Amino acid sequence: MKHVGKRGKLAYLVRYDLAMGFFSNRAKFVVAFACITALAAMFLSAIDAAARYAEAMGMGESSAGFGLVDVLAYFFAGSDYCRPDESVPFVLPIGWLIQQVLVAVLVGNYTVRDLDGQAFQVLVRVGARQAWWLSKCLWVAATVIAFYAAEVVVALIATAALGGFGAMGDVGAVGVLGFSLSALGGSHLAFLLLLPFALSLALSLAQVALSVVAGPFIAFVAIVSFVVVSVYFGSPLLIGDCSMMMRSAFVQPGGVDVTVAFAVCAAVCAVSVTLGGLAFGRRDLVGGQDRAS
Repeated sequence: MKHVGKRGKLAYLVRYDLAMGFFSNRAKFVVAFACITALAAMFLSAIDAAARYAEAMGMGESSAGFGLVDVLAYFFAGSDYCRPDESVPFVLPIGWLIQQVLVAVLVGNYTVRDLDGQAFQVLVRVGARQAWWLSKCLWVAATVIAFYAAEVVVALIATAALGGFGAMGDVGAVGVLGFSLSALGGSHLAFLLLLPFALSLALSLAQVALSVVAGPFIAFVAIVSFVVVSVYFGSPLLIGDCSMMMRSAFVQPGGVDVTVAFAVCAAVCAVSVTLGGLAFGRRDLVGGQDRAS
């Protein structure tokens, strides 16, 4: 590896991480796929219940089927803000939270496990700490992409099998999602469907960076706790809920500004990559303790 440039070293490490990281996560991805399938089954149950309710209330047909966007919107819908002063009780968005936990589990401990295992031998071969860390960040991005790709695959299968690639009517959409998709423009929908990936990438990079300093368990608990607190408090400083479609400014006045949310996610990604790289650069791989400043 002496004559291999920086790009060659990074390419070598990326191939290594993609192979080792995804192989070590194979059982977790099976569980994630099963959970996503369960979420799709929940969507089918919800759309059936909405159709029955519409028929009972004499509202006519609530749906002419459903499409890929309808299923994904159900995955990402989340819940309205928690408002204790209102008579309507707050419903915790269990389905949405499950997805956040799944992503956190997938990116949770591979980086530190590799750091405590093969990292020293690999770094001896490539001689580039920065490339090692950037490779781990790219693996995180690939893992998040794989998770959301699995959601798209499940949604496509459900749509092809039972939805007929139609579209939910307004009555069905309100019954299933809590809001109407027809009121959203194409660009709005695109932003709302991309924001969950942006948030997951930001939180995952922050989790991996924190795991280098505090360990994977503490990092996992910190990220999941941050998301849960964000769900309940809905503060602009707590971005953990910003990917919920129901809380978007496109859906309700005073909701999350999508442009700001994307900007904050990008900033969190940049800060996490930078600080995580600095923390790894200070780590003593031989002695197991951080070097002094």
